[in-house]
Amino acid sequence: MEFDPAVFGAGLGLGMVLLLITWINQWRSKSTLKGELADLKKHLQTQLSINAKGYEEMQQELKRLKQENENLRSTVGTLSNKPGRAELKMLQVWDKALRIMILTSPGFAPAWELAVAEAKKEIQDTDTGVKALMRKVFPLLPQELSSSADETNVN
Repeated sequence: MEFDPAVFGAGLGLGMVLLLITWINQWRSKSTLKGELADLKKHLQTQLSINAKGYEEMQQELKRLKQENENLRSTVGTLSNKPGRAELKMLQVWDKALRIMILTSPGFAPAWELAVAEAKKEIQDTDTGVKALMRKVFPLLPQELSSSADETNVN
């Protein structure tokens, strides 16, 4: 086998053409990848800025809700300490207890109704007529004095 420069030149030329084609393809794919990478970086930056803005808004909303919650808590505390609230709560407790007693005790309901009717009549009599005049003139009647004295002796 003899060295033929024509074959060598053709092989070298063919190798150089293949090398040039490979190099051009690599250069194109590299530039395409760089463009995609730049687009992805831009998209990531946009997404991060949107997320940061949303997170900041959520933080502000959380802060506002905490302040509103604290304001409502103090309002509830203030309203529950107003005069008459404790009495209303106690009245609700008594009302619930009365309902339970009426349902569970067979003889309680008629006795209770009689006691309520008698108390209403007594209060009505005290508010009008001679008893009202007597109460205005003499704030404590003798029977009330004796009952209050009995209560102090018992206590």
